[in-house]
Amino acid sequence: MARPDLRVRADLLMQEPPPVGEWAFVPPRAFAHRGGLLQKTRNEHREFMKSITRQEWFGALVAVLVLGVLLSLASPYFLTTGNLSNILVQASVIALLAGGQTFVILTGGVDLAVGALTALAGAVAGYMMVKLGVNPYLAMLVALAIGASVGLFNGYLVAFVGIPAFIVTLGGLTLWRGLAFDLTGGFDNAGLPAPFPFIGYGDVFGIPMPTLITGIFFVVMACVLSSTKIGRYVYAMGSNEMGARQVGINIRWYKLGVYVISGLACAMAAIVLMARMDSSSGKMAQMFELDAIAAVILGGTSLFGGRGSIWGSLLGAVLITMIRNGMNLMEVSQFKQMMAIGAVVIIAVWIDVVRRKHLLKK
Repeated sequence: MARPDLRVRADLLMQEPPPVGEWAFVPPRAFAHRGGLLQKTRNEHREFMKSITRQEWFGALVAVLVLGVLLSLASPYFLTTGNLSNILVQASVIALLAGGQTFVILTGGVDLAVGALTALAGAVAGYMMVKLGVNPYLAMLVALAIGASVGLFNGYLVAFVGIPAFIVTLGGLTLWRGLAFDLTGGFDNAGLPAPFPFIGYGDVFGIPMPTLITGIFFVVMACVLSSTKIGRYVYAMGSNEMGARQVGINIRWYKLGVYVISGLACAMAAIVLMARMDSSSGKMAQMFELDAIAAVILGGTSLFGGRGSIWGSLLGAVLITMIRNGMNLMEVSQFKQMMAIGAVVIIAVWIDVVRRKHLLKK
């Protein structure tokens, strides 16, 4: 009796897999091939997850998710559509300021006058509309021009004169707010004309206007950081300014541009804040400097420059707003909220210092 031929024919190896439910002979090599593909897919998935966890904004994302779970357990009113939408709207002004601040901090600088500049741009624009009857669209352009001009002034002193950013913006902290009070006589300007009510409380396809404006701003800023020359040079200046200068990067002009971006972000924040308040004054945006810097640091951007993410700053702004919102729902006093935000900032900076020392050891 002839023994059966157990050799695997080449044509069987080339056959397509049978449809589900049908039986067919699958050679051992095909099993090995499928096993290799499965292992390759697992490795790619593992590498993808590692790349996600290495992102600067990953820690802020985890913090937002964990805090959201805790607050939803602490209060039945937190995890509602209305409250979540309210959080995003409340976070919009701080997020806009943090977006501009991110560019400055990435270069190794800091802008302590973002709140004061927001007050100046808003107070002047509000005064022009309410007291002088200026067209609201022209007033918004004036606010943007004020933001860009002050940013240009700050950037010139930092980049060309050589004054440390801390000193320049610390002086601006009182200079611009004092100027806002002086130009408006210290009075509030209430009852802003259209389109400010729509900007503050309107929506487009169910998305509140402040949230929509903030989202568009961050998409544009993310593209600038990731896909343009100024974005690459911002990281280069923050990582090694001397090295960036030696390879031919014009440090002064790009650093000046960074402060102009921060100033424009302040003007946009002023427009949104005026629309939400339906008024403007020199008292606007007090202590917003701390919140903006805290949002940037909580988002994973290094206070020493050279490392960070614009999306992390957005998550940091949302995180700060969630903390305040949750404490309000739990009826925690305003003073304790201030203590909590201050403690969070100190912890975030401490983590950044430890992480930087760890990277230097490598």
